[in-house]
Amino acid sequence: MKLAIELVPIPTMNVNVRSHISSYRWRQLSLNIQRRDDYACVICERRKGHEVHKLHCHEQWEFNEKHEIQRLIGLQSLCFQCHMLKHIGFADMQGWIEQYALIEHFCEVNRVDREQFAIHLHEAVQQWMHRNRINWKVDLSAYTEWI
Repeated sequence: MKLAIELVPIPTMNVNVRSHISSYRWRQLSLNIQRRDDYACVICERRKGHEVHKLHCHEQWEFNEKHEIQRLIGLQSLCFQCHMLKHIGFADMQGWIEQYALIEHFCEVNRVDREQFAIHLHEAVQQWMHRNRINWKVDLSAYTEWI
């Protein structure tokens, strides 16, 4: 799937590069990532200033369950809808966007129906529940120059 739900475990939700640097440095880093990504959402390819108002900087994580390490492996530019889909539970909880709009975006980007979305969401939630039981060590070493 081009656009997948990525639920971060509750214990590590606020452990990220953004929480370790000033808002000014985060904006610098985010702008660098947007420039690298040619000012477009890397998933749905909508462009900043054309199809979308702004882009978000999304942290990509790798989970090694055997060693209980959650490692930051990259940053990418996402439009608001793609970013909120990655964190659909948090976005819904905050009331930032109606869930039906996110489901429609997911189905359109992935060329799937609502049933396939429901299956994917269920699997993502099951994985999230499992990961919440692990005592993760968070590795931000790929971005230590920013911290």
